[in-house]
Amino acid sequence: MRVVQLSDLHLRDGLLYSGIDPWRALALALVRIDRLRPRADVLLLSGDLADDGNADTYRRLAELLARGSRIPALLPGNHDDRAGLWAAFPNQAWRSEDFLCQRIDRGEVTLLLLDTLIPGREDGRFTAEHVAWLDAICPHDRRVLLAMHHPPCAVGIPGMDLMGCGGSDLLARWLTLQPQCDVVEAVLCGHVHRHVTQMFAGHLTMTCPSTVHQIALQDGPLAWTTEPPGLLVHDLWPGQALRTHALPLATADVHCYDEYLAD
Repeated sequence: MRVVQLSDLHLRDGLLYSGIDPWRALALALVRIDRLRPRADVLLLSGDLADDGNADTYRRLAELLARGSRIPALLPGNHDDRAGLWAAFPNQAWRSEDFLCQRIDRGEVTLLLLDTLIPGREDGRFTAEHVAWLDAICPHDRRVLLAMHHPPCAVGIPGMDLMGCGGSDLLARWLTLQPQCDVVEAVLCGHVHRHVTQMFAGHLTMTCPSTVHQIALQDGPLAWTTEPPGLLVHDLWPGQALRTHALPLATADVHCYDEYLAD
């Protein structure tokens, strides 16, 4: 089982404030993913898919992903719009239109995707509703990956930690006390625009780099940097512990963009 994670695409018409074309950045990532061997079983998009929640952006993304054989698994971030995602991706296993959590089973692995979006705010929240959903949906006999946009713990970048995930104590309690927590191998997050790995409630927790600009590792005001974008490759082979590769995305593959961006 191979899960490839992309995050914080910030898709929009025109360039981002960092001067990056987010659609071309995504195309570069898809080229890199198509070259992986073994190929990806699931493509996890861990939030902030659209920069402004525009419905046309989600429709364009759905059309782009449909051109390949990859299976997408989506969750919303703070820049996203639930209604737009619901309309553009009707085949996702959303719990409901206003609670875009979903369970995805592939082989011996289950992905549990948590919707932590608070409309109009940059921070997120994990609630008792999430706990009830996890209690009802989490299997006892399968390998499980949790995924959420907002990391449930501080990442050491003050500006990002101010917009983290409220209610993370509830998730920590669930991961510590519930019988199902033993099958959870990792918590996969986005939001931070860089790769950070640490332990939370006894579980490996990591954030995915962005396909566009990265957030600078520094004290003081929040800042972006032109460090290379990237993606994560999570491998769960039978009889082996979870293994994650962080792959940078280099501009050397720029000649392959057009196959994805052509109308």
